[in-house]
Amino acid sequence: MKIVLLGAAGFTGRAAAVLLARRDDVGELILVDYDIRDAKRLAKALSPKCRWAMADVGKPLELSRLLVGIDAVASAVGPCAEYEKTVLLSCAAGGTAAASIGDETIAAEDRAEIDRVFRDAGVSAVAGCGMMPGWTELLAAHFLDAGDRSAHPQRPAPATRYLFFSPARFGGYAFLRGVAKGITGAAPAPAGAPAGNYFALPDGSRIGVPEGKAGTRLGWIAGTAAKLGAVGKEFSAALLLWTRGGMKEPAGTPVAVAGVAAGDRFARVEDPKGNLGASLLAETAVRLAARPRKATGLLPLPELFGREEAEAIAAAAGARIVTG
Repeated sequence: MKIVLLGAAGFTGRAAAVLLARRDDVGELILVDYDIRDAKRLAKALSPKCRWAMADVGKPLELSRLLVGIDAVASAVGPCAEYEKTVLLSCAAGGTAAASIGDETIAAEDRAEIDRVFRDAGVSAVAGCGMMPGWTELLAAHFLDAGDRSAHPQRPAPATRYLFFSPARFGGYAFLRGVAKGITGAAPAPAGAPAGNYFALPDGSRIGVPEGKAGTRLGWIAGTAAKLGAVGKEFSAALLLWTRGGMKEPAGTPVAVAGVAAGDRFARVEDPKGNLGASLLAETAVRLAARPRKATGLLPLPELFGREEAEAIAAAAGARIVTG
């Protein structure tokens, strides 16, 4: 199969490129990034099956020229709020299946439009193939109600999603920018989440970091930088990136944890290497490229991967799923 990976030079893109290049069922992998030099270096370092290209994914014409003969697109481009709809609609226009890391929620009206266009094209797409959304959706669908249901006859709704991460070891600038621009204030730790400082996001989900410098800086962003508006938050994102090397966390702190909690019940996946979101993106793209195209449109991720398949993906990445 032939797969195009967008945003290949970013944090998630690089990890996904490594995984896709190793697969025997991927015959050709085109690494696309606005920084052509990084894409070229990565392609040459990975495999002879890799090629490279430059594109501004915000411009449909630049993207569409790369989709001829392609089986699926994997998009690790961020911040997704600016590009995701354009990328997905461009793929649908070319009749190409698409998987997006989707680190922000697509508006309901945009989801309806994207679903319709992919159905008309006769192909499928999945938005939200990262940690949150992505793993949080799989956890909520397949793991949150694990165990003795008689002890919890009613499921509180809605479940709280969270992503706990180590700023020193996880995420690129686009991710940190989204965090800095999104947090609205301090929030309590969800049930079953690692100890640390947690902050609310506008959609009700939460971001968590280890206690110490990381928590102090995110607290400053939420309480002070927000008053400076968009410029202050943009500066704060750059500050997080520039100073991340000094934000050491306590020994044993995981690189990233995605989780969901409903009342006192929880399900989380612990990611020791920081590439679990990339693993899910790569697996989704391959699944869309290889599966019989009976289901079309914008598909829910839990319909693509069941509990056992999610466990297998986590295990292959050295991750651990915990429920309680």
